[in-house]
Amino acid sequence: MNVEWQVGPMPEWKADAILFYAFEKPAEGPSGLELWLQNAGQWLKGSAGFQDFRGKWQELAVFYAPSDQPIPRLITVGLGPPGEFDLDKWRGAVATGLRKCRDLRLPRPAVPMMALDGLPWPRDKALQEALIAGMLGLYRFDQFKTKDQEQRFDLEEILLLDEKQPDADLYAAVHAAGAVGEGIRLARDLVVAPANQVTPTFLVETARSVAEQHGFQFDVIDQEKAQALGMGAFLAVARGSREPAYMIVLEHVPPGAEQQSPLVFIGKGITFDTGGISIKPSERMELMKHDMAGAAAVLGAFQALGRLGTGMRVIGILPCTENMPDGKAYKPGDVIRSLAGLTIEVISTDAEGRMVLCDALSYAQRFQPTAIVDVATLTGACIVALGDQVGAVMGNREPFIQAVQTMALDVGEKLWPLPLWDFYFEDLKSDVADFKNVGSRKAGSIVGGIFLKQFVPREIPWVHLDIAGPAWTEKDLPTAPKGATGFGVRILVELARRWPELSIT
Repeated sequence: MNVEWQVGPMPEWKADAILFYAFEKPAEGPSGLELWLQNAGQWLKGSAGFQDFRGKWQELAVFYAPSDQPIPRLITVGLGPPGEFDLDKWRGAVATGLRKCRDLRLPRPAVPMMALDGLPWPRDKALQEALIAGMLGLYRFDQFKTKDQEQRFDLEEILLLDEKQPDADLYAAVHAAGAVGEGIRLARDLVVAPANQVTPTFLVETARSVAEQHGFQFDVIDQEKAQALGMGAFLAVARGSREPAYMIVLEHVPPGAEQQSPLVFIGKGITFDTGGISIKPSERMELMKHDMAGAAAVLGAFQALGRLGTGMRVIGILPCTENMPDGKAYKPGDVIRSLAGLTIEVISTDAEGRMVLCDALSYAQRFQPTAIVDVATLTGACIVALGDQVGAVMGNREPFIQAVQTMALDVGEKLWPLPLWDFYFEDLKSDVADFKNVGSRKAGSIVGGIFLKQFVPREIPWVHLDIAGPAWTEKDLPTAPKGATGFGVRILVELARRWPELSIT
């Protein structure tokens, strides 16, 4: 979807609809709406329908102009009470308005810059968040639908209206929104698509395409090379599948940063998870195609960073395989030697995510990273603890955890910290190996984090994001239609771009 500027006197603006936003009465609305009413929307001021509009959160109204007006419709969306207004509500209001434009089959709706006046953020930030929200709210995945294609309608472009030429900050906001939106859409596409399309091989080709597009370094560790390296945990999970397994490595190296200690992102890439020998219940197993949402988030972040740029050297590592039951599949009771040399007693083959991640964490250390962030749909226990709109954040540096949580909230991705106190390791003690891959039912998400912590030296700052809940939504949200959300992309992008200003020690 394109974004275009239309600059000129207010009465000369043209669009299929103009969108404004209003706080709940009796509070004053944003000043831009009143200014437009005075200069171009006098036809609306006496409307009883307009007077009835209360500005409640997500309230929406469409007003039709006389036939001589260059913009035939005004769409207003409520922001709710000013005291309860935040970026999430702003994002939701913009997405709701643009979805209504699509429902009305309006190809060229417009957002005037004056609609941003009175909001509690600089114009460029408000605009960037509005455009990202609009792009994500309009997202849909229908590439496999063959019926009623003629009924499908998409917006041609969003017009941005102003009486003066936009400054460099506004142009940058539009560019950043497009880059981030593209990265999230890529992540969503990968997660929503069926597992017979998105195989480990498909992820390799997608990563190769991203690398070629943006000039990233690209490497693939196949099973033979993984065997030579000693990636026993990763290969154990892969044994049950007939699909080849791969560990993908992407690297963004800006000029002059060749010797820089990189920021490493690791994404769990289980393209389908049956649970293996510890097989899952059949009900809703089809959703296990989204067990590669961590890998999708890393790929989406690299797609966005390729357009946005960053002075930081960034490496992405994606351990990709299926987890299937088979005569050669790994079994409960097996003892597996990991790349780190630590031995793992397998209690559940359905705890495969930590098995592939532990070898990826060990492999990351050869790059001498400045920090590591892993992203994974790791535990159903995380959904029990935090619900399906909040991810868990754990790690080995409290300032790092806090910085990631704050950054996530700023971009609309909610994280909540869980502790990794040493006594939780008691649940993983094994009689036959260094430790088990699962413990009891207690503190399942934390124990998953404790397992991963064993593979990260204390001197390397590390954060683990369990996104099992927010990676997928079972209902339509303002900026995320039912399905994949692309959760994690924005966190990783912000980390890569703002890393030099963070204090994590």
